[in-house]
Amino acid sequence: MYAIFEDGSHQFRVHEGETIIVDRRDGERGDEVVFSKVLLIAGDGAPIIGIPVVEGAKVIAKILEQFKAKKIVIQKFRRRKGLRRRNGHRQQHTRVQITSVVSG
Repeated sequence: MYAIFEDGSHQFRVHEGETIIVDRRDGERGDEVVFSKVLLIAGDGAPIIGIPVVEGAKVIAKILEQFKAKKIVIQKFRRRKGLRRRNGHRQQHTRVQITSVVSG
């Protein structure tokens, strides 16, 4: 059985036991995270499609790790104006393991 859920502006297709990376969520290692915006549940028989979400369905996950992504460098340059800017950014992520998919 698998589910498609939305978190922020991303959609994920997951099944039990899978490990995914989502945008940073508050919590420590071992804490439980619930994703309640489930769009589809399928696998056993006919799929359940939400309009727009499946009522009562949720995906439960366990936090494995909090980490930062690789640094990206942003450079701005304007010719003949003497403008040179250099900034960096490291996005924060959370690695979670899906423990169960609950249909409503």
